[in-house]
Amino acid sequence: MILTCPECSTKYMAKDGTIGPNGRSVTCARCDATWYVEGMDPDALALKDNEAVLIAAETEPEPAPNLTSEGEREGEGKAGAEVGRDAPLKVPAAVGPHVLLREKADADKLSKRKRVIKSIWAVPLLGLLGLAAFGIMNRQNIVTKAPKAATLYQALGMTVKANGLDIQNLTIERLLVDGDMVLRVTGDIVNLTSQAQNSPLVQFRLENRSGESVADWFVEPGTIPGKAREKIETDYPAPPIDGVELRYRFVPEE
Repeated sequence: MILTCPECSTKYMAKDGTIGPNGRSVTCARCDATWYVEGMDPDALALKDNEAVLIAAETEPEPAPNLTSEGEREGEGKAGAEVGRDAPLKVPAAVGPHVLLREKADADKLSKRKRVIKSIWAVPLLGLLGLAAFGIMNRQNIVTKAPKAATLYQALGMTVKANGLDIQNLTIERLLVDGDMVLRVTGDIVNLTSQAQNSPLVQFRLENRSGESVADWFVEPGTIPGKAREKIETDYPAPPIDGVELRYRFVPEE
């Protein structure tokens, strides 16, 4: 038997014999509406046993309702067989074109917002990378104008000189020149900056094994063009025999 709620039109299928020939009051599990269902005679019930009934929910999908009678709700006992076991199959609601369009618009907005955020972060990041590249490529010029910056570059493992000049490829040898022993020192003075610089005096010092100075002399290299290197060569006559280590430095200008 099919029962239809007079309030919300929800349909239920009740097994034969649940209502009985005398009828009974039932309550809708969805909206709590109560109505009286007339009973059916046994012959009519027998005919209903041979019918196949397809029940489709006429309202939006809801959890399978259970139909109860007033007597069962008030604790007066169960009357007849259970009602509502054969619940209608839930059918998902169809998605309309307007829903799809709205979802696509939301996805486009989200994608655009992400692109804007990336652009906002990309500008300062590129600026920082540009400044870093400029600082690395022009580090010697920067250190020349701001000598204290040399400490930062050296901490990053970059070779810099406070005055922009460096001595490289230094060699030392003892030679006989016109029968006299001399200590010959050769090397290159390199200008690491892009501007020509007047090199300060270069001081050479021979030290013994104890670190004590046994000979000192000076060389004046002159002007070194930007990004260039100049050869230097100096001889120290009759070098002390105990002079075993050579040190050098640029003499600071007073």
